[in-house]
Amino acid sequence: MFRERSHVLGAVMQCMPLTQFTLRAGAKQPLRSLRTCTAWEAAAQPPTDTASKHKTPAIRRFWRNVSVAEQQSGYQILLDKRPIKTPDGHLISIAMQQPALAWLVAGEWESQKEFLGPHSLPLTSLVSRAIDGLSNPSTRTDVISKLLKYFQTDSVCLHDEYPQALVELQQRHYTPIVDWARSKYSIDIATTSNMFALRQSAEATEKLRQAVADFSPLKLAALERAVMTAKSFLIGLALVELHIPVEDAALAAQAEANAQTQLWGELENAHDLDNAAMRQILGASACAAAGA
Repeated sequence: MFRERSHVLGAVMQCMPLTQFTLRAGAKQPLRSLRTCTAWEAAAQPPTDTASKHKTPAIRRFWRNVSVAEQQSGYQILLDKRPIKTPDGHLISIAMQQPALAWLVAGEWESQKEFLGPHSLPLTSLVSRAIDGLSNPSTRTDVISKLLKYFQTDSVCLHDEYPQALVELQQRHYTPIVDWARSKYSIDIATTSNMFALRQSAEATEKLRQAVADFSPLKLAALERAVMTAKSFLIGLALVELHIPVEDAALAAQAEANAQTQLWGELENAHDLDNAAMRQILGASACAAAGA
């Protein structure tokens, strides 16, 4: 339990902007609803005069205060006392067992400046994905099948024999994840140095399918985002199950790139933005999965 809590705390630090914000508890009475703009992740700056007519316009911050209201259905995030909704128009309500997530989502909105920043609402995006898409049984089935394709050729199951820098990083970051999955789900996971021979058994795949099928819509949304970001089913699964912290997940996903850096060096600041973006997304996934 202590390890899981420390992983969640680390995830919070990764996914939240480095800004200070103050939020106020909201009232419980019914409030007039507001369907927030669907272009949450629009450009941070207003469009220029040239070549801007066909672009999604930047969204200006139109609210002054952000608060959290406790309702019977769960926590609502209020912008000037009006609850936010998903792009499909559904009310965003966060389960009562996840109060920290509600305040983190509110923090995303409070941290916005004059315009909504690009990709600056990762938690809001995950909650919306869970409500709009992953509450639908057929969509869930399709998503799980898509994610399990990553398991068939999972990068953490490919263990190279050289160069030594890569071998050491794979042993450090890949092997613990594979061993954990084997033990937790009682499955055989094949590892190889030949990427063209890497395939997993139907039995192992089916056991993982059954395990993921029990995930709540929000936890499945977190898994989907983590797998797509890390390009690895097992890294994403270990993250949302709170077995590994965000930094370990990021290092596992970047093992090959980091080995290349050790061998050849890197250009200063060349990958800083990608590194930060990956950790923000993985951090949001871990936060959303905690208690889901």
